[in-house]
Amino acid sequence: MLRGSVLAGMAGVCLVSTSAAWAGDNAIGIKVGALGLGVEYTRNLSDRWAVRGGINGSQFGFDGDESGIHYQFDFSWDSKAVGVDLHPAKGPFRLSAGVLSNHNALTGESRPTTNITVGNTSYTPAQVGVLTTTVDFKPTAPFFGLGWDWSRKRKHFGMSLDIGVIQQGSPRVALRGSGTLLGDPSFQQDIAREAAQLQDSLTDLDMAPYMTVGFVIRF
Repeated sequence: MLRGSVLAGMAGVCLVSTSAAWAGDNAIGIKVGALGLGVEYTRNLSDRWAVRGGINGSQFGFDGDESGIHYQFDFSWDSKAVGVDLHPAKGPFRLSAGVLSNHNALTGESRPTTNITVGNTSYTPAQVGVLTTTVDFKPTAPFFGLGWDWSRKRKHFGMSLDIGVIQQGSPRVALRGSGTLLGDPSFQQDIAREAAQLQDSLTDLDMAPYMTVGFVIRF
């Protein structure tokens, strides 16, 4: 009986020690920023290394003019991220790198009520119909950044801040009309010119900067 009690006690000590060793190695964060609203999970592998995975999503609508054409735009954030964090000094500061499953997209719709210029030609509202545009990026995009996770150092909760850049490639623009000239070759050439102008105006999004702020619970 004594031997059994000793073994049971040793097992209990081992379990408690193991639990203590793993305490605080997991974290869940709620974030907001240039990637939309997000939720992420962090697993600490050591004092310096951690892995993170997250989901981002939300939608934002706004009006804007491009090449003299007025659009109603909707931007949809839709992405998943997996990355690795390095905490070089074992503290809150971290360097991050990873991959984004990038389904962020911009859609726009224009319903002209007066003549507008598409490409190099002026068209009536009936000839144009509804102009619809879609802008998206390559579906897999690497990201690099730096940040701080103040929930580390055995704290139960804290704030986080991340700043970085996403290499998402040149924007891909599709533009189409629905009016009486839908199948006209000249109109389609002007549609292609208009799409190219829109794409040129968005070339700066090739390397898209981001910043996110979060609230982290560690357990």
